[in-house]
Amino acid sequence: MSLPRSTAGVVLLLTAWSSPAHAQQPISLPDAHRVALERHPRIGAAEAEVARARGLLAAARTFAPNPTGSLTIGPASTADTTLTSYQVGLSQTIELGGKRRWRSRGAQERVRVAEALLTLERRTVGWEVERTFRLSQIARERVEAARDADSAGQRLLVAARERLALGAGTQLDLNVAAAAAARDRRSRLGTEQGYRAARAAFATALGAGGPDSLVPADAGFPTLPAVAVTEDQLVALALAGRPDLQALAAGVEGLEADVRLAGALGWPDPEIGVSAGKAEDFRVTLFSIALPLPLWSRNAGGRAAAVAERDRGRIALAAARQAAEREVRLAYQAYQSALEAERAFDRDAVARLGENLALAQESFRAGKINLIAYSQVRRELVDARLAHLDALAELVGAWHALQLATGRSLGGEE
Repeated sequence: MSLPRSTAGVVLLLTAWSSPAHAQQPISLPDAHRVALERHPRIGAAEAEVARARGLLAAARTFAPNPTGSLTIGPASTADTTLTSYQVGLSQTIELGGKRRWRSRGAQERVRVAEALLTLERRTVGWEVERTFRLSQIARERVEAARDADSAGQRLLVAARERLALGAGTQLDLNVAAAAAARDRRSRLGTEQGYRAARAAFATALGAGGPDSLVPADAGFPTLPAVAVTEDQLVALALAGRPDLQALAAGVEGLEADVRLAGALGWPDPEIGVSAGKAEDFRVTLFSIALPLPLWSRNAGGRAAAVAERDRGRIALAAARQAAEREVRLAYQAYQSALEAERAFDRDAVARLGENLALAQESFRAGKINLIAYSQVRRELVDARLAHLDALAELVGAWHALQLATGRSLGGEE
Protein backbone atom coordinates (compact mmCIF):
# COMPACT_ATOMS: atom_id res chain seq x y z
CA MET A 1 0.00 0.00 0.00
CA SER A 2 1.46 3.38 -0.98
CA LEU A 3 1.36 6.40 1.31
CA PRO A 4 0.39 9.94 0.23
CA ARG A 5 3.44 12.05 -0.55
CA SER A 6 2.96 14.38 2.46
CA THR A 7 2.47 11.45 4.86
CA ALA A 8 5.45 9.61 3.43
CA GLY A 9 7.58 12.72 3.89
CA VAL A 10 6.58 13.00 7.53
CA VAL A 11 7.38 9.32 8.09
CA LEU A 12 10.84 9.78 6.56
CA LEU A 13 11.51 12.86 8.69
CA LEU A 14 10.43 11.12 11.88
CA THR A 15 12.55 8.08 11.01
CA ALA A 16 15.54 10.31 10.48
CA TRP A 17 15.02 12.13 13.78
CA SER A 18 14.70 8.86 15.69
CA SER A 19 18.25 7.92 14.66
CA PRO A 20 21.09 9.05 16.94
CA ALA A 21 23.13 9.94 13.86
CA HIS A 22 20.66 12.70 13.04
CA ALA A 23 20.45 14.39 16.44
CA GLN A 24 20.77 17.82 14.78
CA GLN A 25 18.49 17.18 11.79
CA PRO A 26 17.15 20.52 10.45
CA ILE A 27 13.47 20.86 9.64
CA SER A 28 11.65 23.48 7.60
CA LEU A 29 8.57 25.27 8.88
CA PRO A 30 6.16 23.55 6.41
CA ASP A 31 7.52 20.14 7.44
CA ALA A 32 7.20 21.11 11.09
CA HIS A 33 3.54 21.97 10.54
CA ARG A 34 2.93 18.58 8.91
CA VAL A 35 4.65 16.72 11.74
CA ALA A 36 2.58 18.54 14.36
CA LEU A 37 -0.69 17.82 12.56
CA GLU A 38 0.26 14.15 12.30
CA ARG A 39 1.52 13.59 15.84
CA HIS A 40 0.41 16.25 18.30
CA PRO A 41 -1.52 14.67 21.19
CA ARG A 42 -3.90 17.62 21.57
CA ILE A 43 -5.03 17.22 17.98
CA GLY A 44 -5.42 13.47 18.45
CA ALA A 45 -7.53 14.03 21.56
CA ALA A 46 -9.71 16.57 19.74
CA GLU A 47 -10.21 14.15 16.83
CA ALA A 48 -11.25 11.45 19.31
CA GLU A 49 -13.76 13.89 20.82
CA VAL A 50 -15.25 14.51 17.38
CA ALA A 51 -15.59 10.74 16.86
CA ARG A 52 -17.28 10.41 20.25
CA ALA A 53 -19.72 13.23 19.49
CA ARG A 54 -20.60 11.65 16.16
CA GLY A 55 -21.20 8.32 17.90
CA LEU A 56 -23.57 10.01 20.35
CA LEU A 57 -25.35 11.64 17.41
CA ALA A 58 -25.85 8.26 15.78
CA ALA A 59 -27.26 6.93 19.05
CA ALA A 60 -29.58 9.94 19.41
CA ARG A 61 -30.97 9.42 15.92
CA THR A 62 -31.79 5.78 16.58
CA PHE A 63 -35.44 5.03 17.27
CA ALA A 64 -35.87 4.32 20.96
CA PRO A 65 -36.79 2.40 22.90
CA ASN A 66 -36.65 -1.02 21.23
CA PRO A 67 -39.83 -3.09 20.95
CA THR A 68 -40.50 -5.60 23.72
CA GLY A 69 -41.38 -9.22 23.09
CA SER A 70 -43.04 -11.42 25.69
CA LEU A 71 -44.02 -15.06 26.17
CA THR A 72 -46.31 -16.33 28.92
CA ILE A 73 -47.19 -19.97 29.45
CA GLY A 74 -48.91 -21.82 32.24
CA PRO A 75 -51.92 -23.86 33.32
CA ALA A 76 -55.47 -22.60 33.08
CA SER A 77 -57.64 -24.54 35.53
CA THR A 78 -61.35 -25.01 36.15
CA ALA A 79 -63.10 -27.24 38.68
CA ASP A 80 -63.08 -30.13 36.21
CA THR A 81 -60.00 -29.74 34.06
CA THR A 82 -56.62 -28.13 33.68
CA LEU A 83 -55.48 -26.70 30.36
CA THR A 84 -52.09 -25.48 29.21
CA SER A 85 -52.21 -21.97 27.78
CA TYR A 86 -49.60 -19.69 26.25
CA GLN A 87 -49.52 -16.15 24.98
CA VAL A 88 -47.02 -14.34 22.73
CA GLY A 89 -46.95 -10.56 22.72
CA LEU A 90 -45.14 -7.62 21.14
CA SER A 91 -45.27 -4.05 22.45
CA GLN A 92 -43.69 -0.74 21.45
CA THR A 93 -43.38 2.54 23.32
CA ILE A 94 -44.13 5.54 21.10
CA GLU A 95 -42.21 8.74 21.92
CA LEU A 96 -44.34 11.85 21.74
CA GLY A 97 -43.52 15.54 21.93
CA GLY A 98 -40.55 15.46 19.53
CA LYS A 99 -38.18 13.76 21.98
CA ARG A 100 -36.11 12.08 19.28
CA ARG A 101 -35.95 15.27 17.22
CA TRP A 102 -34.67 17.43 20.07
CA ARG A 103 -32.33 14.71 21.31
CA SER A 104 -30.85 14.52 17.80
CA ARG A 105 -30.66 18.31 17.51
CA GLY A 106 -28.71 18.57 20.76
CA ALA A 107 -26.30 15.84 19.68
CA GLN A 108 -25.82 17.52 16.30
CA GLU A 109 -24.88 20.80 17.97
CA ARG A 110 -22.38 18.98 20.17
CA VAL A 111 -20.78 17.57 17.04
CA ARG A 112 -20.41 21.17 15.87
CA VAL A 113 -18.81 22.04 19.21
CA ALA A 114 -16.30 19.21 18.89
CA GLU A 115 -15.49 20.10 15.27
CA ALA A 116 -14.96 23.76 16.16
CA LEU A 117 -12.63 22.80 19.01
CA LEU A 118 -10.72 20.49 16.66
CA THR A 119 -10.27 23.42 14.26
CA LEU A 120 -9.08 25.55 17.17
CA GLU A 121 -6.55 22.93 18.25
CA ARG A 122 -5.18 22.54 14.73
CA ARG A 123 -4.78 26.28 14.31
CA THR A 124 -3.35 26.78 17.79
CA VAL A 125 -0.82 24.00 17.36
CA GLY A 126 0.20 25.37 13.96
CA TRP A 127 0.70 28.88 15.35
CA GLU A 128 2.65 27.52 18.33
CA VAL A 129 4.92 25.61 15.96
CA GLU A 130 5.44 28.79 13.95
CA ARG A 131 6.16 30.83 17.08
CA THR A 132 8.65 28.39 18.62
CA PHE A 133 10.30 27.79 15.23
CA ARG A 134 11.01 31.50 14.80
CA LEU A 135 12.03 32.00 18.41
CA SER A 136 14.48 29.11 18.06
CA GLN A 137 15.98 30.79 15.01
CA ILE A 138 16.30 34.05 16.93
CA ALA A 139 17.82 32.23 19.93
CA ARG A 140 20.38 30.67 17.59
CA GLU A 141 21.27 34.12 16.28
CA ARG A 142 21.68 35.31 19.86
CA VAL A 143 24.16 32.48 20.40
CA GLU A 144 26.12 33.53 17.30
CA ALA A 145 26.17 37.14 18.47
CA ALA A 146 27.25 36.11 21.97
CA ARG A 147 30.00 33.90 20.56
CA ASP A 148 31.27 36.75 18.38
CA ALA A 149 31.31 39.00 21.42
CA ASP A 150 33.03 36.33 23.51
CA SER A 151 35.72 35.83 20.87
CA ALA A 152 36.27 39.57 20.59
CA GLY A 153 36.42 39.85 24.37
CA GLN A 154 39.08 37.17 24.59
CA ARG A 155 41.11 38.88 21.87
CA LEU A 156 40.72 42.16 23.72
CA LEU A 157 41.98 40.55 26.94
CA VAL A 158 45.02 39.08 25.15
CA ALA A 159 45.78 42.44 23.57
CA ALA A 160 45.51 44.21 26.93
CA ARG A 161 47.97 41.77 28.48
CA GLU A 162 50.41 42.18 25.61
CA ARG A 163 50.19 45.98 25.78
CA LEU A 164 50.76 45.92 29.52
CA ALA A 165 53.80 43.65 29.10
CA LEU A 166 55.22 46.00 26.48
CA GLY A 167 54.60 49.00 28.68
CA ALA A 168 52.09 50.50 26.24
CA GLY A 169 49.06 49.72 28.38
CA THR A 170 47.88 50.18 31.93
CA GLN A 171 46.55 47.96 34.66
CA LEU A 172 43.21 49.76 34.31
CA ASP A 173 43.05 48.72 30.67
CA LEU A 174 43.69 45.12 31.66
CA ASN A 175 41.07 45.22 34.40
CA VAL A 176 38.48 46.66 32.01
CA ALA A 177 39.31 44.01 29.40
CA ALA A 178 39.11 41.19 31.96
CA ALA A 179 35.74 42.38 33.26
CA ALA A 180 34.38 42.67 29.72
CA ALA A 181 35.67 39.20 28.81
CA ALA A 182 34.05 37.67 31.90
CA ARG A 183 30.76 39.39 31.15
CA ASP A 184 30.86 38.19 27.54
CA ARG A 185 31.63 34.62 28.59
CA ARG A 186 28.71 34.63 31.01
CA SER A 187 26.44 36.07 28.31
CA ARG A 188 27.50 33.38 25.84
CA LEU A 189 26.79 30.57 28.30
CA GLY A 190 23.39 32.07 29.11
CA THR A 191 22.39 32.43 25.47
CA GLU A 192 23.45 28.85 24.75
CA GLN A 193 21.19 27.65 27.54
CA GLY A 194 18.42 29.87 26.17
CA TYR A 195 18.84 28.26 22.76
CA ARG A 196 18.53 24.79 24.29
CA ALA A 197 15.33 25.89 26.04
CA ALA A 198 13.98 27.35 22.79
CA ARG A 199 14.64 24.08 20.97
CA ALA A 200 12.94 22.14 23.75
CA ALA A 201 9.89 24.40 23.44
CA PHE A 202 9.92 23.84 19.67
CA ALA A 203 9.99 20.05 20.13
CA THR A 204 7.14 20.29 22.63
CA ALA A 205 5.10 22.33 20.14
CA LEU A 206 5.64 19.59 17.56
CA GLY A 207 4.49 16.90 19.96
CA ALA A 208 7.24 14.59 18.69
CA GLY A 209 10.84 13.77 19.51
CA GLY A 210 13.10 15.03 22.25
CA PRO A 211 14.48 18.53 22.80
CA ASP A 212 17.85 17.70 21.18
CA SER A 213 16.54 16.00 18.05
CA LEU A 214 15.00 18.90 16.12
CA VAL A 215 16.72 22.00 14.82
CA PRO A 216 14.78 24.65 12.86
CA ALA A 217 16.28 25.18 9.43
CA ASP A 218 18.09 28.45 8.87
CA ALA A 219 15.70 30.44 6.69
CA GLY A 220 16.79 33.92 7.70
CA PHE A 221 14.96 36.36 9.87
CA PRO A 222 11.16 36.49 9.75
CA THR A 223 9.72 39.53 8.02
CA LEU A 224 6.22 39.85 9.38
CA PRO A 225 3.69 41.98 7.52
CA ALA A 226 1.65 44.94 8.57
CA VAL A 227 -1.98 44.05 9.26
CA ALA A 228 -3.97 44.71 6.10
CA VAL A 229 -7.26 45.58 7.85
CA THR A 230 -8.28 48.09 10.47
CA GLU A 231 -8.69 47.31 14.14
CA ASP A 232 -12.50 47.36 13.91
CA GLN A 233 -12.44 45.06 10.88
CA LEU A 234 -10.19 42.67 12.74
CA VAL A 235 -12.60 42.63 15.67
CA ALA A 236 -15.47 41.82 13.30
CA LEU A 237 -13.48 38.99 11.72
CA ALA A 238 -12.68 37.55 15.14
CA LEU A 239 -16.26 37.67 16.40
CA ALA A 240 -17.46 35.97 13.22
CA GLY A 241 -14.75 33.35 12.84
CA ARG A 242 -13.08 32.44 16.13
CA PRO A 243 -13.54 28.68 16.61
CA ASP A 244 -13.92 28.96 20.38
CA LEU A 245 -16.78 31.43 19.95
CA GLN A 246 -18.33 29.15 17.33
CA ALA A 247 -18.05 26.26 19.80
CA LEU A 248 -19.77 28.31 22.51
CA ALA A 249 -22.53 29.36 20.11
CA ALA A 250 -23.11 25.77 19.04
CA GLY A 251 -23.12 24.78 22.70
CA VAL A 252 -25.87 27.31 23.40
CA GLU A 253 -27.90 25.88 20.52
CA GLY A 254 -27.40 22.43 22.00
CA LEU A 255 -28.61 23.68 25.38
CA GLU A 256 -31.65 25.21 23.69
CA ALA A 257 -32.40 21.76 22.26
CA ASP A 258 -32.01 20.34 25.78
CA VAL A 259 -34.65 22.79 27.00
CA ARG A 260 -37.03 21.59 24.28
CA LEU A 261 -36.19 17.98 25.12
CA ALA A 262 -36.83 18.58 28.82
CA GLY A 263 -40.24 19.99 27.93
CA ALA A 264 -40.98 17.01 25.69
CA LEU A 265 -40.07 14.60 28.49
CA GLY A 266 -43.10 15.92 30.37
CA TRP A 267 -45.30 14.23 27.78
CA PRO A 268 -46.25 10.62 28.63
CA ASP A 269 -45.22 8.02 26.07
CA PRO A 270 -47.95 5.45 25.32
CA GLU A 271 -47.13 1.80 24.87
CA ILE A 272 -49.12 -0.16 22.32
CA GLY A 273 -49.05 -3.90 21.97
CA VAL A 274 -50.58 -6.96 20.46
CA SER A 275 -50.62 -10.49 21.81
CA ALA A 276 -51.94 -13.83 20.66
CA GLY A 277 -52.48 -16.92 22.73
CA LYS A 278 -54.04 -20.35 22.83
CA ALA A 279 -55.58 -22.58 25.46
CA GLU A 280 -56.58 -25.93 23.91
CA ASP A 281 -59.20 -25.02 21.31
CA PHE A 282 -59.46 -21.38 22.36
CA ARG A 283 -57.43 -18.81 20.46
CA VAL A 284 -57.18 -15.27 21.79
CA THR A 285 -55.87 -12.09 20.13
CA LEU A 286 -55.56 -8.97 22.27
CA PHE A 287 -54.65 -5.38 21.52
CA SER A 288 -53.45 -3.12 24.31
CA ILE A 289 -52.47 0.45 25.00
CA ALA A 290 -50.88 1.73 28.17
CA LEU A 291 -50.53 5.42 28.97
CA PRO A 292 -48.56 6.69 31.98
CA LEU A 293 -50.57 9.24 33.95
CA PRO A 294 -48.50 12.40 34.57
CA LEU A 295 -49.92 13.00 38.01
CA TRP A 296 -46.78 13.34 40.15
CA SER A 297 -44.03 14.26 37.73
CA ARG A 298 -44.04 16.27 34.53
CA ASN A 299 -40.24 16.84 34.54
CA ALA A 300 -40.58 20.30 36.08
CA GLY A 301 -37.21 19.97 37.77
CA GLY A 302 -35.54 18.84 34.56
CA ARG A 303 -37.05 21.75 32.64
CA ALA A 304 -35.86 24.26 35.24
CA ALA A 305 -32.35 22.81 35.22
CA ALA A 306 -32.20 22.86 31.41
CA VAL A 307 -33.36 26.49 31.27
CA ALA A 308 -30.76 27.50 33.85
CA GLU A 309 -28.02 25.69 31.95
CA ARG A 310 -29.06 27.40 28.72
CA ASP A 311 -29.06 30.81 30.41
CA ARG A 312 -25.61 30.16 31.81
CA GLY A 313 -24.40 29.22 28.33
CA ARG A 314 -25.79 32.46 26.90
CA ILE A 315 -24.03 34.48 29.59
CA ALA A 316 -20.76 32.66 28.93
CA LEU A 317 -21.06 33.32 25.19
CA ALA A 318 -21.75 37.03 25.70
CA ALA A 319 -18.82 37.33 28.12
CA ALA A 320 -16.53 35.46 25.74
CA ARG A 321 -17.44 37.77 22.86
CA GLN A 322 -16.67 40.83 24.99
CA ALA A 323 -13.36 39.32 26.11
CA ALA A 324 -12.51 38.43 22.51
CA GLU A 325 -13.02 42.02 21.41
CA ARG A 326 -10.72 43.26 24.16
CA GLU A 327 -8.11 40.64 23.27
CA VAL A 328 -8.14 41.58 19.60
CA ARG A 329 -7.80 45.30 20.27
CA LEU A 330 -5.00 44.80 22.78
CA ALA A 331 -3.17 42.33 20.52
CA TYR A 332 -3.57 44.61 17.50
CA GLN A 333 -2.10 47.59 19.34
CA ALA A 334 0.72 45.49 20.80
CA TYR A 335 1.61 44.14 17.37
CA GLN A 336 1.61 47.60 15.82
CA SER A 337 3.99 48.79 18.56
CA ALA A 338 6.24 45.75 18.19
CA LEU A 339 6.34 46.17 14.42
CA GLU A 340 7.30 49.82 14.70
CA ALA A 341 9.99 49.02 17.28
CA GLU A 342 11.57 46.31 15.13
CA ARG A 343 11.53 48.42 11.99
CA ALA A 344 13.37 51.19 13.82
CA PHE A 345 16.52 49.04 13.56
CA ASP A 346 18.69 48.96 10.48
CA ARG A 347 18.65 45.21 9.86
CA ASP A 348 21.70 45.21 7.62
CA ALA A 349 23.76 47.24 10.08
CA VAL A 350 22.95 45.24 13.21
CA ALA A 351 23.25 41.91 11.37
CA ARG A 352 26.91 42.56 10.46
CA LEU A 353 28.10 42.24 14.05
CA GLY A 354 31.24 40.26 13.21
CA GLU A 355 32.22 42.73 10.51
CA ASN A 356 31.56 45.70 12.79
CA LEU A 357 33.59 44.17 15.59
CA ALA A 358 36.48 43.56 13.21
CA LEU A 359 36.39 47.22 12.10
CA ALA A 360 36.42 48.39 15.71
CA GLN A 361 39.33 46.09 16.49
CA GLU A 362 41.25 47.41 13.49
CA SER A 363 40.74 50.96 14.72
CA PHE A 364 42.05 49.93 18.12
CA ARG A 365 45.13 48.28 16.65
CA ALA A 366 45.79 51.32 14.49
CA GLY A 367 45.73 53.50 17.58
CA LYS A 368 42.71 55.47 16.46
CA ILE A 369 40.88 54.62 19.69
CA ASN A 370 42.17 53.48 23.05
CA LEU A 371 41.26 50.21 24.75
CA ILE A 372 38.50 51.66 26.91
CA ALA A 373 36.90 53.36 23.92
CA TYR A 374 37.19 50.14 21.94
CA SER A 375 35.58 48.19 24.76
CA GLN A 376 32.72 50.67 24.87
CA VAL A 377 32.23 50.57 21.09
CA ARG A 378 32.30 46.79 21.15
CA ARG A 379 29.68 46.71 23.90
CA GLU A 380 27.45 49.15 22.01
CA LEU A 381 27.66 46.99 18.86
CA VAL A 382 26.81 43.82 20.76
CA ASP A 383 23.98 45.48 22.69
CA ALA A 384 22.49 46.85 19.47
CA ARG A 385 22.55 43.38 17.91
CA LEU A 386 20.97 41.76 20.95
CA ALA A 387 18.39 44.55 21.23
CA HIS A 388 17.36 43.93 17.64
CA LEU A 389 17.00 40.21 18.34
CA ASP A 390 14.90 41.04 21.40
CA ALA A 391 12.70 43.27 19.23
CA LEU A 392 12.32 40.41 16.75
CA ALA A 393 11.34 38.00 19.50
CA GLU A 394 8.77 40.48 20.82
CA LEU A 395 7.42 40.92 17.29
CA VAL A 396 7.07 37.15 16.84
CA GLY A 397 5.28 36.90 20.18
CA ALA A 398 2.94 39.77 19.28
CA TRP A 399 2.16 38.18 15.91
CA HIS A 400 1.35 34.89 17.62
CA ALA A 401 -0.90 36.65 20.16
CA LEU A 402 -2.70 38.54 17.38
CA GLN A 403 -3.48 35.34 15.47
CA LEU A 404 -4.70 33.67 18.66
CA ALA A 405 -6.92 36.66 19.41
CA THR A 406 -8.45 36.74 15.93
CA GLY A 407 -8.68 32.96 15.63
CA ARG A 408 -7.45 32.94 12.06
CA SER A 409 -4.24 33.07 10.08
CA LEU A 410 -3.34 36.60 9.04
CA GLY A 411 -0.82 35.69 6.36
CA GLY A 412 2.80 34.72 6.24
CA GLU A 413 6.04 36.54 5.79
CA GLU A 414 6.35 39.40 3.37
